[in-house]
Amino acid sequence: MSQRTYPQWSKTTDEHAGSPTSRESSAELLAARRLSDKASLLRPLQDEHLLEVYREAKKMNLSSEFIELLEEAIALRHLKHLQEA
Repeated sequence: MSQRTYPQWSKTTDEHAGSPTSRESSAELLAARRLSDKASLLRPLQDEHLLEVYREAKKMNLSSEFIELLEEAIALRHLKHLQEA
């Protein structure tokens, strides 16, 4: 069985001097993907409830990670225009 290579993971810093390493870029992409996956878990909430939870979380100064998660779910639903209303 041949081993599959992933060019984005095998780049060296010499190839891209001055830019972030591919490992850092991959980590950022992975983190963004995980956030999006977690935000999709909020899908059962109705739009109004999601927005209400977001507003209450902001008022209560809940963790920035939780607020980011809610913001991602709001963005996935294209509700940004209602976010601060």
